[in-house]
Amino acid sequence: MVLVFSAYSRPLKAAVIGVPLAGVVIATITALAAGAVVAPDVWRLLLVPACFLAVVVAERYPVKIGVEQKINLGALPCLVAALLLPPAIGPATAALGVLAGNRFVSRTWPEAFYNSGNTLVASSVAALVGAVGGSVHEADVALAALGASLYLLLNLALGVLPASLHSGRPYLPLLQRVFAATWPASLTLGACAVTIAVLWVVAPIAAPLPLIVLPTIYRMNRAIEAQARANEQLNGVLTAQRRFLTDVSHQVATPLATIMTNLSILRRTNHGRPAEEAVTDSVAEAERMKRMLARLRSLAHADEDVPLRRELVDLAELTADVVRAYAVPAATSGVELVAEDAVHASANVDKDLLREAVANLVDNAVRVSAPGAHVTLSVVRGSSGPAIAVADEGPGIEEERLPRLFERFQRSDSGSGLGLAIARRVVERHGGTIRVKTAPGQGSTFTIELPA
Repeated sequence: MVLVFSAYSRPLKAAVIGVPLAGVVIATITALAAGAVVAPDVWRLLLVPACFLAVVVAERYPVKIGVEQKINLGALPCLVAALLLPPAIGPATAALGVLAGNRFVSRTWPEAFYNSGNTLVASSVAALVGAVGGSVHEADVALAALGASLYLLLNLALGVLPASLHSGRPYLPLLQRVFAATWPASLTLGACAVTIAVLWVVAPIAAPLPLIVLPTIYRMNRAIEAQARANEQLNGVLTAQRRFLTDVSHQVATPLATIMTNLSILRRTNHGRPAEEAVTDSVAEAERMKRMLARLRSLAHADEDVPLRRELVDLAELTADVVRAYAVPAATSGVELVAEDAVHASANVDKDLLREAVANLVDNAVRVSAPGAHVTLSVVRGSSGPAIAVADEGPGIEEERLPRLFERFQRSDSGSGLGLAIARRVVERHGGTIRVKTAPGQGSTFTIELPA
């Protein structure tokens, strides 16, 4: 959530405002219902500044655990505060600590408010269910564990909500995916928090001992993650290399065979229509090879880590330049190419590379469009900055192709399968994103979003 609040969608605005308000309501109910379940002795009140300091430090120097490094240790002091401090103080302490930590690392106010509201909701429920009193029995430990579990589940459920609303991805599958990746680390943090809370009452001097295990867990998970990432990269390189060699051999061999056959006909035929058709076919295949090799060079250039030649580029001028370049090929196919500028926007980009990315999207759109159709280029305002959209009226893209649509050589009935891969690589190098909105029979819209 790095957007300006005014650029949020309505559901996202409702979430940013609604979750903190819900947190205030639930915290008030918790304070009234729980009363003085936990005595506010001076030793417990020391947790207030300690929680603030711990959360700020965790935000400034993020230490994460879990195989995918998704769980921040800042959740631990928040949960301890919810369990040990009075219900009227603990949730507010955790929420304000998160707000201070978020702002300390320069997160936007909407993001900071949402995260603190998320923490307020989760910690209020945890305090209501599992606050640890002046004495600890087996039932108290069980309730503390239940409260910690509810905290972690609510925190996760609300944390996934903005990502779902912003990206348009279904909420439940996204929540399931994040839960599968984070539950071991979350369980570890919950167990540590409950142990610290219980030890604080029965053996205060031993309360910090569970923290000893966290650096070890962190180092182990970092080692596991590094090894898994290295194996994945190695397998990806080997697979891509094999696929690249196979596909390039196939892509080059087919047009070469056609050229050789047609040239043989041309050699045996001195004049007449067969010779003319053979020459026409040979030229067409040679042009296809030329375009494919040009795209391979473009992809290789995009893969290089050479610095981008950034300059301030007027995106309307860039799209107009692409329209002029592709107007004749589009007209030959009976397709009308149109440029629309919904907003005036500029971006600090490598002009040549970005033009190549847009040109590949236009080339694909023209190729899949039927005669009489329209292909529209438009400069719009995206969720995080300026964006360029290329919309066609083609047949759309099958759902099963979407997960691998931007991979190299993922081709349809025509084309080299390199254009979308080039576009994605160029956009990623600029720190942007590329996405597609499509449905069979309803055309496709590819959008390049550039960072503000």
